[in-house]
Amino acid sequence: MKRVYFLLVLVVFGLFQSTFLSYLRVFGVKPDILLISAVIASLYFGWGWGLFFSISAGLIKDVLGGYLFGINTALFTAWSIVILQLAKNITLDSGGVRTLVIFIITLLNNLITGLILICGGSFIPLGIFLRISLLGAVYTAAVWPLILKAVRPVLLPEDI
Repeated sequence: MKRVYFLLVLVVFGLFQSTFLSYLRVFGVKPDILLISAVIASLYFGWGWGLFFSISAGLIKDVLGGYLFGINTALFTAWSIVILQLAKNITLDSGGVRTLVIFIITLLNNLITGLILICGGSFIPLGIFLRISLLGAVYTAAVWPLILKAVRPVLLPEDI
């Protein structure tokens, strides 16, 4: 049942990110709560369901966002695989380590997405590109504990 609830959380977060988070922009940047959700799914659900939820979060962002369709689905899937592989080699139980992982993944996600848009013919001034990439990563990492706290009841074992 918690998987159904988490899927509903993804849909709600997608709608929230595409609507209300626009009012919480800082210097034109808003946190990427769908990317946070993909990371949470990878950490808490493992290979099968973690990948499924990451793909779902990417699809939701692609459907509701203004980017090239498929970019987020591919990147969220890749980040999920990276996290699942990383979890085999190091412990990701510490809040500080998870925050650092969120920051790095968000920064890389923003850089790759921006570079894909630039290669596709969009013009983004370097200062704006770097500001969006860096501030987006900082903002997302700062919001991460709040999102985890909001989602935690869904992640608890069903027998509790």
